Amino acid sequence: MMRAPAWRGREAILAAAVFTTLVAVAAVWLALDRRPPEWDHANHLERAVTCAGDLARGDLRAVLARSSFYPPLVLCAAGLAYRLAPSDVAAAQTVILAFLALGMGAVYVLARDVAGAPAGVVSALVFGTAPFVVFSALRFQLDLPLASMVALTLLVLTRVVAFEHRGWSVVAGLALGLGMLTKPPFAAYVLAPLVLTAARIRSRRAVANLALAWLIGGALSLPWYGPRLLGLLPEVASRGFRQAAESGHPDPLTATALTLYPRWFPTQFGLVAVVLFVLGLGVAAWRRHWLLLAAVVPAFGLVELLQNKNLRYTLPLLPVVAVLAGIGAGAFPARSRVGVYLLLVVAGMVQVSATAFGVPHISLPGLDVPFAVETPPVRDDWRQREILALLARESRGAPATVSVVPNAALFSVSNFRYYALREGLPLRFARAWDGEPVGIAYMILKSGDQGPVWTAERPRRIAERFAADPHLARVFPVIGEFPLPDGSTATVRARRLDHGPAVPAAAMARAVERAIRARLPEVARDVEGLEIRLTYDDAILRGRIRRVELRAGAATIGDLTRRNAALARVRDLQVGIDDLRVNPFSASAEGRLDPLDAERVRIERATILAADFSTFLRQLKGFTRVTATLGQGAVAFSVSQPGPDVTARVRLVPANDRPFALAFEGVRAAGIPLPDPLVDWVVRGYDPSLGLASRLPVRLEVGRVEITPDALRVAAGP
Repeated sequence: MMRAPAWRGREAILAAAVFTTLVAVAAVWLALDRRPPEWDHANHLERAVTCAGDLARGDLRAVLARSSFYPPLVLCAAGLAYRLAPSDVAAAQTVILAFLALGMGAVYVLARDVAGAPAGVVSALVFGTAPFVVFSALRFQLDLPLASMVALTLLVLTRVVAFEHRGWSVVAGLALGLGMLTKPPFAAYVLAPLVLTAARIRSRRAVANLALAWLIGGALSLPWYGPRLLGLLPEVASRGFRQAAESGHPDPLTATALTLYPRWFPTQFGLVAVVLFVLGLGVAAWRRHWLLLAAVVPAFGLVELLQNKNLRYTLPLLPVVAVLAGIGAGAFPARSRVGVYLLLVVAGMVQVSATAFGVPHISLPGLDVPFAVETPPVRDDWRQREILALLARESRGAPATVSVVPNAALFSVSNFRYYALREGLPLRFARAWDGEPVGIAYMILKSGDQGPVWTAERPRRIAERFAADPHLARVFPVIGEFPLPDGSTATVRARRLDHGPAVPAAAMARAVERAIRARLPEVARDVEGLEIRLTYDDAILRGRIRRVELRAGAATIGDLTRRNAALARVRDLQVGIDDLRVNPFSASAEGRLDPLDAERVRIERATILAADFSTFLRQLKGFTRVTATLGQGAVAFSVSQPGPDVTARVRLVPANDRPFALAFEGVRAAGIPLPDPLVDWVVRGYDPSLGLASRLPVRLEVGRVEITPDALRVAAGP
C-alpha cells in the first residue's frame, strides 16, 4: 500500500520526460526552420503581434473586437509572451508547447484515474508522439490548444461527481469558459460528456452547482461571443459546407468523404496506437466508461457530417483517443505489457523523427497514405524581407496598398501582411485584384505555382492581362525580380504615372469621356439624361483628372458584370469623383477606361423611391426574410429568422471611417425591448457598413441622408 505513491510519482516523471524530449525536438526544429508561416499560421501570428499592441495600450475593447471567428485566449497569450520577450515565433511556440504540456498532463491524469499509472504514461506517450500532434506543435495554430482544453475539461468532468462537488464545479465553469475562448468548436467536443454528467444529477445542490458552472463559463466567454451570437452560426456553416464545396471537397455522405478520416487515422495518430485504441474502445464499452465513449463517438459523427474535411478537426478527439489507447495497452497480459511498452517507445521515436525531420520516409501499404505528416525544416529563403525592404524604399515610408497576387502557402498575402506588421511598415496588403487594379500602388506577382486550384484562376488572369496589355504593363513597370526556391520568379511592379501620350489635353479629355460612357453599362442601365463633366489641366496627360461629375435623371445601378446582382432604380443621381487617376495610354490609344485610383468617390445626390428600395432589398443576399418600411427619419426593419425575430428602427448617420453608419433604435427580439448594452450584440450582424468600408478600394462618401415615407434621398451637404 505504501509503494503506490512512489510508483505513481516515478511514472509521472516518465510522462514529463516524454514532454521534455518533445520540447527539445521542437527547439531544434525551430532553430533550423526558416519557412514563412502559412495562411492561418501567418494570420494568427499577425493577430498575436496586434494583440501585443492592444495589451500595451490597455485597449480591451480592441482585443475583443479584432476577429469574427477566432477568440483571443491563445492569440493574446502569445501577444503577452511577445511583450515579455519580443521574439514573435518563440513567444508563439512557447504558448503552443505550454498547451501541449497541459494536454499531456490532463491525458496522463485522466488515464491514470481510469486504468492506473502505467496507462497514464502510455496515454501521454501516444498523445504527445502522435504524428499530427507533433506536426501541430510546430505551428502556431489553435487546434492543439483546443485539444488540450478538451482534455482538461474531460478531466474536470470526472471530478465534479455529478456536480455534487462545489469546488470542482467552479473549476468546470472556468474550463468551459476558457475552452470557448480558445476556439468556437470547443462546444461540439465537450457537449455530450457534459450532458451525460449533468444527467446524473440527483440533488438540488448539484443543480445549483451546474448553474454556477454555466454562469462562470458564460461570464468568461460572453464578452467575446455576445456581439457575435447571430453571425457565428452562419459563418460556421459557411466554413463547413459552402467554402468546402468551393474548394472541391466531395459531398459529406459519399464514400470518399466518409472514409477519409478512418483512412488517415494511422497517419494522424500512429499505427501502433490505432491498434491499441481499437482494443481500448472495446474494453471501455465492456467496463462502461460512458464518459470516454461520449467524448469521442458523437463528436466524430459530427465532423464526419461536415463537408469540409481536415485532420485539424479531429485533432481535439486525440486526447480521449489516447486515453482509450492507454486502456487498450493495459488489457494485455502482464507478461506481454513490457513488449507493448517498448514497441510504443520505438514507434513514438520513429513518428517524431518522421514528422519533424522526414526520416524515415515510410508509406502505409494498402491505405495510400504516408506513415506520418512530414514537415522537415525548410532552410530556403522566400525573399519576403527583401521584397518588403524594396517596397519600403520605393514608398519612402508613405502608406500604400500592395496586391499580393499569388496564394501559394509560403508566398501569399498572409505572410507578407504579417511580416510588414512585425516590421512596422505602413503598407496595406490586399489579395489579387479583380477587374482593374484600383487603389493598388504595388503588385507582387509570381511565376509557376499560384496556390490551391480554387484560388489560382485570378492570378492566372492577371498574368495573362500583363502579357496581352502593353498599356497596363507600361503604367506598372517591373521594379524588382527575385528568384524563389521552387524555381519560380517573384516580380514586383509599381504604379508609375510620370508621363503620358503626346496629345493635346482636350483630346485626352474627350477620349476619357468616351471611355467613361463605354464602361457605364457595367454599372448602370436604362440611364436617362446622362451628363459627364471633367475638370482637368495638363495633368490629364499623365492620367490625373481633378474631378469627374456624373449626373443622370434616372438609372438602374448595380454590378451588372455579375449574375443575379442586386439592382436599384435611382433618380436625380449625381456622383463626384475627386482626383481620378486612369491609364492615359489605354484611354488615348484604344478609348478604354482603366481606372487606377481616386482620392474619393462621393454620392452627392440621389433619390430611391420606397417601392424601389423594397425591391432592391429583396434582391440582396441574406435579406430575403427582411421587410423594410420607410418612415419619417428612419427605416423600420423586421427580420424573420430561426430563433427570435428582430425588429428595429434604423437611421443612416455620417461616419468618418466608412460611407455611412447605422444607428439602431427600439430594437426588439421576440417582441421584447432590448437594453442598450445588448443592442450591439443583436444588430452587429445586420450592419454592412464596416464590411463595406473594408472592401472598397477607394474612399466612398455619401451626402446627407434624408428618409421620408415616400423615398430615401441623398442631399448635398455634410
